[in-house]
Amino acid sequence: MLFCRLADGDEEAFRQLFHYYNKLLQPFVIKLTHSPLAAEEVLQEVFLKIWAHRRRLARVDNPKAYIIRIVSNESMDYLHAQAKHERLAKEMLHTQIGEAPSPEQSFFHRETEQRLQQAIEQLPNSCRQIYRMSREQYKRIPEIASELNLSHSTVKNQLVKALKTLRLHLGNILPSLIAFFILQR
Repeated sequence: MLFCRLADGDEEAFRQLFHYYNKLLQPFVIKLTHSPLAAEEVLQEVFLKIWAHRRRLARVDNPKAYIIRIVSNESMDYLHAQAKHERLAKEMLHTQIGEAPSPEQSFFHRETEQRLQQAIEQLPNSCRQIYRMSREQYKRIPEIASELNLSHSTVKNQLVKALKTLRLHLGNILPSLIAFFILQR
């Protein structure tokens, strides 16, 4: 019934579905991702997909299984992306430890850092401020919330938004980063 209402674009049905399943699935996603922040990001992506593809929901026979499948897929996608980033970071670290960086590596590092800074500057003001407080000043969510007089969930949502935007922006250069380091071997 709720899925049928949602398929018709009923926003209240979506809110009900979100609040019910978000609480139910959060421990599961935290267990998979080992991170409450990652779990929030995964679940936001899940519910964005559900809303974007809501017209298909009227044909779903088992709503709970459908949502769990989306959550599992999104969690795995997140973990694969994290593994890819970790492999790249390790590769960069191994390249830098044993020897002085080549001029190409130095250039590529500067270029990547410059693109990251450009992406940060393109974030909305509040999102950028929260990101910088978290990543550059090493402040925790409660500290940021207190300092900016915002709720914890607002700070978390803005931080998730910033990280997702930056990941997408840098994801565009990730294939060339990987190719660069493979060619260096």
